Amino acid sequence: MPDLPLRWRTATVAGAQWAATFTLLDDDGTPMDISGKTFEFVIRPNAADATMPPLVEVTATATAQGYLTVDTLTATIQVVLTPAATTLLGTGCRPFALWMDPGQAAQTCLVEGPFYSRLVSAA
Repeated sequence: MPDLPLRWRTATVAGAQWAATFTLLDDDGTPMDISGKTFEFVIRPNAADATMPPLVEVTATATAQGYLTVDTLTATIQVVLTPAATTLLGTGCRPFALWMDPGQAAQTCLVEGPFYSRLVSAA
């Protein structure tokens, strides 16, 4: 993989479902071997916040906040946040991160950046 973490920005409407897919490639452009790896996507109130649990946290185990789908053959990670998760964001910008092997000695932040959200006026 190129220098990590990769910087990426994204946005959503608070209360809407949000999804993104990340493809993990080795330096030679081939899919990274991610078999046996665990992943976590988190959104925190600010970059200095280390409170557990984070404001939003999703893993391969589906919860009310969403889930990750890991495809080891194509080395893709799909992140899905439910409307319940994005509702927590309201209007603003918060930092997010996609982690590989979180909480372990070799944990790696793969992607990080600002996660923008906004409210939409009711009809």
